[in-house]
Amino acid sequence: MSSVTGILGGAIQVSDEKYSAQFAVEAGAPVVRFQGTVSTPNPSAVLNPFLDSVHERVTRDRAGVVTVDFRSFEFCNSSGFKSFIHWIERIRQLPGEHQYRLQFVCAPGKRWQRTSLLALTCFAVDTVEIRA
Repeated sequence: MSSVTGILGGAIQVSDEKYSAQFAVEAGAPVVRFQGTVSTPNPSAVLNPFLDSVHERVTRDRAGVVTVDFRSFEFCNSSGFKSFIHWIERIRQLPGEHQYRLQFVCAPGKRWQRTSLLALTCFAVDTVEIRA
């Protein structure tokens, strides 16, 4: 069973059987942390509402950069990455002065992260950056 929980103390969370993600503001900066494995055929049913909630919060707070921490993310299939494309498209729909960047932090030993994130940077060079 999967669920998106509401904002509790500024945090937004989602959980599924194999993965979870949390949004929080840490030291004044927005951070989204992913854990587990996204391998279901249609993860957007869970991930898109979570990322939409994060987007609304970040837009309201007018953040310039959101850190997306993948270091504890074991795997995300291509269907899961469609949710990140959905998020990027939401950012691009904003007026230029309200757009923000996504800074993905990947784990050095997980080559799939770097490969998949490089594809996202090609899709959204002005929106996505990678940090190891």
